[in-house]
Amino acid sequence: MNHRLSTCDVLSRSLMLCLILLCAGVIGQTSYATQPLATNDSARFIGTWELVSVEAHWPDGHVTSPWGAHPPGRLIYTNEGRMLVLCMHELRNEAMHKVIASALQNEAAGYFGKYKVDATRHIVSHTVTATLRSAESGTIDRSYEFKDGRLYLTAKATRNGLPVTYVLVWQRA
Repeated sequence: MNHRLSTCDVLSRSLMLCLILLCAGVIGQTSYATQPLATNDSARFIGTWELVSVEAHWPDGHVTSPWGAHPPGRLIYTNEGRMLVLCMHELRNEAMHKVIASALQNEAAGYFGKYKVDATRHIVSHTVTATLRSAESGTIDRSYEFKDGRLYLTAKATRNGLPVTYVLVWQRA
C-alpha cells in the first residue's frame, strides 16, 4: 500500500494545521462572554461561532443540505478586524479517524484574513489572506442577518451551471 502524500496533500494538510492553530490561539482571546452587549452590527460579529447548517437554495425552489445534516465548522471574528473560518462536509472530518472518500476531499472551506461590516447594506466582507480553495479568494461579500440569536450568512454561487444561494447558519460556540 502506497502511503506517500502528494505535494498538494502536504500543502492542504499544512494549511489546515495552520488554521487549526490560529483557531486555538484566537478562541481564547475572543470569548463572547467577555464582550460587551452589542449596540451595533460590527460588535455583534465578535466572538466564536459554530456552524449549525449549510443550505443550498436552487432556482426551482428546492433546498438541499450539500454538507449533510451536521457539518462541523467554526467562524471567528476578532475585535481587531481579523477573521477565520473552517467548515466542511460532515463526512469530511478526519477527526473521526475514518478514510475519507476522494469525492469529499474538496468538500471543505478554510480561510483567514480581515473583515469589514457594512451595516447599512447588511454585508460582511472577508478579505482573504490564505485559503484552501481558490473559490474563497480576494474579497468575499456575504449578506448577513442576526435572527433568534443566530448569524445567517448568505452567498451567491454557481453549481452545476445553475445559480445557487447558500445560507450558512451559525450560533455562538
